[in-house]
Amino acid sequence: MGKLIKKSDIVFTVVIAAIILLVWFLTLPREAGRDVVFRMNGEILATLPLSEDTVYEVSGQYQNTFEIKDGAVRVAFTDCPNHQCEKTGAISRAGQSIVCAPNGASATITGGEADIDGITG
Repeated sequence: MGKLIKKSDIVFTVVIAAIILLVWFLTLPREAGRDVVFRMNGEILATLPLSEDTVYEVSGQYQNTFEIKDGAVRVAFTDCPNHQCEKTGAISRAGQSIVCAPNGASATITGGEADIDGITG
């Protein structure tokens, strides 16, 4: 009579358990950010709370109008050539950023716990 538990059964069970734990960890709710840091060419222009609805404009080679509303920030208007920053949509979690490369402007959420980044983490 053969073995009841084979080596392949143990490997299969460990792999399935690891996948379940990974999915569970990645679906845990993340803490929302507390502030937005606006930068132009790496220099901090302003730090504003996400809890207060407001509009903040960054002027350089192009114009970026950021809107903070309902705990999130987005680019409401830009006159840069490709409008990628507008297409990013709203962000609200720590560690997320919106970047307008042609203008050198960015908005980064700080405070709270940053999400895991698949590239760096």
